[in-house]
Amino acid sequence: MSLQPIVAHSVQLFVLVKGRLAQGSLVDCKGASEACKVAEEKVRLGRAIGAAAFTRTVVDPDYDDGGDPITLAIFGKVPPGLADQLPF
Repeated sequence: MSLQPIVAHSVQLFVLVKGRLAQGSLVDCKGASEACKVAEEKVRLGRAIGAAAFTRTVVDPDYDDGGDPITLAIFGKVPPGLADQLPF
């Protein structure tokens, strides 16, 4: 039986821990536009210092099997190099 790929949309939050940028919570979203809105809102409301909205095709979620994430948008302060992953 062949698995159907799933397109997952998420937001990775970034927070300051002891003055250093660190990964925070991962928020699952229903679509790309929702992921961008959630990322922007979390930073605007001060819930995170930075956020990245991304999409990823997952073939088998039980084994985290799938493609590399594609960054859709970034807001606030994020790790170096993350902006280089933007598709434009």
